[in-house]
This record gives sequence, structure tokens and C-alpha cells, in this order.
Amino acid sequence: MKLKKLYRRHLRYPLWRVVHPFAPYERYYAWVVTRKLRRGRAHPAIGPTAKAARGEREMIKVMLQHGLQAHHAFVDYGCGSLRLGRPIIELLEPGKFWGLDLAQDFLDAGLDYVGAELAAQKQPNLRVIDDAGLAAAKAARPDFIGSWHVCGKIPDQILDSFFGKVLGLMHAGTHVFLQFEDTGKREQLHGLAWSLPEATVIAAVRRVDPQLKVDIVELTKRRHRNMRYLCAHVRY
Repeated sequence: MKLKKLYRRHLRYPLWRVVHPFAPYERYYAWVVTRKLRRGRAHPAIGPTAKAARGEREMIKVMLQHGLQAHHAFVDYGCGSLRLGRPIIELLEPGKFWGLDLAQDFLDAGLDYVGAELAAQKQPNLRVIDDAGLAAAKAARPDFIGSWHVCGKIPDQILDSFFGKVLGLMHAGTHVFLQFEDTGKREQLHGLAWSLPEATVIAAVRRVDPQLKVDIVELTKRRHRNMRYLCAHVRY
């Protein structure tokens, strides 16, 4: 294993933890990404070089298939630079879109991508994921919640916390869609991303609330390295 890859996978987080012994993992993730952006380096999900892996309409396509309409309230959990969120912002009535992410830098990059004219017209609500941001999004009583390219960024030690936060935004009529990659086992894909077995996702949802229903949808038949691109549809 190359030295740089060894550092990213096995040393970077423990060394950061020495300096920040009580900080949550989410702060570490935000630090890694923002440091990369501030150094002028490209990132696939955040910033001016970001792009949707399988096209920016992938998330809205799933939502429309399940009944998303302009008057609905929608939460994009882990919205990043809004590559997948912008088509939904364009569809919804003003103030109905909620974008949540770990750092204000991520949200600012999303506003840059959306543009001032569309932002003024649609008034998206963009909040940092903290107690206040989560409470505001929950109070909006979302009809739909989408979370794309997020589940795979969550390490084992905070997996239950993540599912608790996302599903904690639900009310009785909410539909939640959680995109993830499944390689058949839990494995690290790169420094900050893991595959998630389908059974692990279902079990995590059930630990939040055993009454929740979960259906697994395959987003595309195309596979890379035996990886399935899936989405968990969660509802009461």
C-alpha cells in the first residue's frame, strides 16, 4: 500500500483524534473536505468540480416515481453542493426545499451552484446539521426525505446515530429514500467511504423504530466491481 493511501486510510483519523479528542466524527469529515477545497483541490461531491455520479436527475426521478409534487416539503439530507438537489429546488414551491449538511462551506458551495436568481425565486432553506437545523427541518414536516451518497460516508461507530437523525425528521406520512452501495459485505471503498450490505441498512432502520417498513430498490442494473447501487425506501 502506498504511503499516502496508508496515511489516509489508517493514520489520518487517529492523528486528528489526538488533537481533537472530544470532537464528533462529523467534524473530522467536514475538516478533511474543507481543507481539500481550500487547497484548491477537486472533490467529487463538494465545490465547483463536483458532479452527480449518475446524473443530477437520479434523485428527483425516484421522488417523482413515488409522488413528489411542487407543494410538498422536501429534505435533502447531506445535500453537498446541490448537484442532485437543484432539479428538486426548481420543481418545488418557494421555501419547500430543505438542504442539510455538516459545514457552512458545503452549503455556500451549493448556493453558488444553484445561482442567485434561482435561490431568490425558490428560497431554499439550507442549514448546518446541528440541533437547531434538525429541529427546523423536522418542524417543516417533510413529505419526502432524500439522502444520496451519504450512508456510505458513515463509519460503524456512528451508523445508528446517523439513521436516528435522518429518520427522526419523519412524521407519519413521510417517505424517506436512502441511497447506498452494496458489495455484499461491509468494506472500505476509499478513505472516507464504505459499502453497506442491504441487511445492515434494514437492521439499522429497524433499530430506530421496528414499525418502519423498508423496501430496497435497485437504481441501475449496471454494476462496477460487483457493486449494487441501491435505495432504501422507508415509511410507516
